[in-house]
Amino acid sequence: MKKIIFLLVLFGSFFIPGKSVFAQEKIDDFLVTINIEKDGKIKVSEKISYDFGDLQRHGIFRTIPYIKTNKDGKRYKSKVDVKSITDESDNTYNFQQSIVDDKLNLKIGDPDKLVTGPHIYNINYNVSGALTYFSDHDELYWNGIGTGWEVPIEKATIIVNKTFSSNRENDQIKCFVGIEGTSSEDCGYSLKDADIIFDSKRSLNTGEGFTIVYGFPKGQVAVLEPELVVSFWETVPGKITAVILAILALLWYLIYPIKIIYKWFKYGRDPEVGIPATAYFDPPKTKSGRSLTPAETGALVDETADLRDVMATLVDLARRGYYKIVEKNKNDFYFEVRHPGGDQKSAGLPQGVKLIDFEQTLIDDLFDGETEIRLKDKKMYETVSEVQNTIYTHLVEDKFFPKNPQSTRAFYQVMSALGIFSGNFFLFIVALIFGRLMPAKTQYGAEEANKAKALRNFLKSQERQLQFQGDKQILFEKLLPYAVAFGVEKAWAKRFETIALKSPDWYQGYGSTTAFNSLILANALSSSFNSFASAATPVRSSSGFSSGFSGGSSGGGGGGGGGGSW
Repeated sequence: MKKIIFLLVLFGSFFIPGKSVFAQEKIDDFLVTINIEKDGKIKVSEKISYDFGDLQRHGIFRTIPYIKTNKDGKRYKSKVDVKSITDESDNTYNFQQSIVDDKLNLKIGDPDKLVTGPHIYNINYNVSGALTYFSDHDELYWNGIGTGWEVPIEKATIIVNKTFSSNRENDQIKCFVGIEGTSSEDCGYSLKDADIIFDSKRSLNTGEGFTIVYGFPKGQVAVLEPELVVSFWETVPGKITAVILAILALLWYLIYPIKIIYKWFKYGRDPEVGIPATAYFDPPKTKSGRSLTPAETGALVDETADLRDVMATLVDLARRGYYKIVEKNKNDFYFEVRHPGGDQKSAGLPQGVKLIDFEQTLIDDLFDGETEIRLKDKKMYETVSEVQNTIYTHLVEDKFFPKNPQSTRAFYQVMSALGIFSGNFFLFIVALIFGRLMPAKTQYGAEEANKAKALRNFLKSQERQLQFQGDKQILFEKLLPYAVAFGVEKAWAKRFETIALKSPDWYQGYGSTTAFNSLILANALSSSFNSFASAATPVRSSSGFSSGFSGGSSGGGGGGGGGGSW
């Protein structure tokens, strides 16, 4: 039974993929000849009889270390100069040199040709800094065959030839064979004229090497020490750079995030101006006495000029007589110029009335020379962005803010992103949180913001003692755009729910067959806000791609692809 199993295993081994016993690579003979020159260099010739078996390869590679580390941890570099690589007929091989992990890597062979069976590789190179100089002797301590070979070596020989004459009685000779770190001297040597012939006495397995030591009297060769490897960080400029980088790292990873917190605590909070009044019935004013528009008022309170603020401007312009908002179908809003025959920029307004620049921008882009537009058909995102920037500019010019709050937030958003990119998560969190809170108002801005907050309190409050303030139609319409800016239009309209108000002449609801109700108008304005948000949103993604709902086509999106043969 055992014989049957053995035969089955033997038979099956012929079908196992990978290298077979017949394809085993090996080195039949590895001969190293080293000439010690009087100038302190050594000349190395390696004759490698490499057998590829029945495998097909392009050639061999050879790695030669050129860095040595002493007991003190200092690194020394020898110079390896490759002279030639030839075959048994002295024909030159193609080869490439590269430096990999402090080793000279020689890639020998032609990438366009395959070789098999036995081949000879003669590698000739010079080494400067190979010798070691002691107080009582000089020495060649050389790994003639390193432990990094990936194939077994059947026979290994190292010949050391001295080009100088010296008394053999003063020579010191040793050799070691085996894996790295072994002290086994199961090798031998013989002397022949000026040569010392080292013999490994046995084959070398994968990972085993052959090292020789030859000591000789001082003064026979020139002193050619290896070069001390000094990294950049060990030089004076390197040490200075390291200190600078350490300081910068300390500043970036610790001190700067703490500074942001300190800056917010010191400068990022609004000045103390007390608690807002329970109610205030007028918008805040500039120092010149101009009442802030609903958009400016909303941005003053929450420090952000958002879409709701721009929508409040549209409502305010309608209330002031520029156009009429008509809901022709459910949630389908049209804007109609009040006096089509006249100048749209002054339609329905008293003579001499002048629009603020961002209001004029909205009017111009909204109608663009037409007398009626459909809100859903407008693409106003560029205009809205311009309007928002202008609102910030006004608030800074009128001394409500010392600097543009949006620019301040944008700066800390960049810092937060840089924090993530550099692995500074402390900065990421600090910039993300405190950067949003960093915009601060001036003393005057904080005082006027308190008035705006009091106005908001009045608009959203349902307290009875404030109810009498809502008994007039003109008050309802005048403050409605401010309620839109604050997002409390429904609360403001609810105050008038039981009051008989007439429908504003600037608004016409869809299917209005019943008496006008303030809540109906508030709900309609909320719906129009959704339409406006759609008009103010870009149809391109942040990465620049267009939506498939606008000019889409087959194959126009991401993914997909195809294939074929070549």
